[in-house]
Amino acid sequence: MKPNKNEVKVERRGETEVVFTRYFAAPRELVFECHTKPELMKRWLIGPEGMVLETCEQDLRVGGKYLYLYADKNGNKSGVYGTFREVVVPETLANTENYIFDLSAFDPNAPEDPNATFESRTFTSEGDKTLMTHVCRYASPEVCKMMVESGAADGMAECYLELDRLLDKVR
Repeated sequence: MKPNKNEVKVERRGETEVVFTRYFAAPRELVFECHTKPELMKRWLIGPEGMVLETCEQDLRVGGKYLYLYADKNGNKSGVYGTFREVVVPETLANTENYIFDLSAFDPNAPEDPNATFESRTFTSEGDKTLMTHVCRYASPEVCKMMVESGAADGMAECYLELDRLLDKVR
């Protein structure tokens, strides 16, 4: 049975991987663009607890870096950064993901954490829909468990509802 339009399906693979799948009612080229073009990403990629994507910088190529900073109405900021490991337009996007909790201590020139999360997204056309398969590989079983228990899938589901609204507007 396929998930409905708004459902994020979550599956554990081993001790350190989680696979999220979700269908979008749009062509994969458009879904891919919404995951890679900063002007589109800022319109749907919301952060935790009302944060919005304030800074979206990326060099979309293998070895290219990215930086996404979120801010709330009180000026609190956090973010993620990393390196693109695979970019195949409009099929695959893979990258490392490091978290920024204290912006004052963040050094964009520091080496990446060797234990960074690795994630990949594959976009597959299925008729007039796109299936996105998002695989996250965490550094340890403990980190994986913490991410699953933190409600990451709920946060993704909320973002993807925003993406559905954007896809409806830009098609």
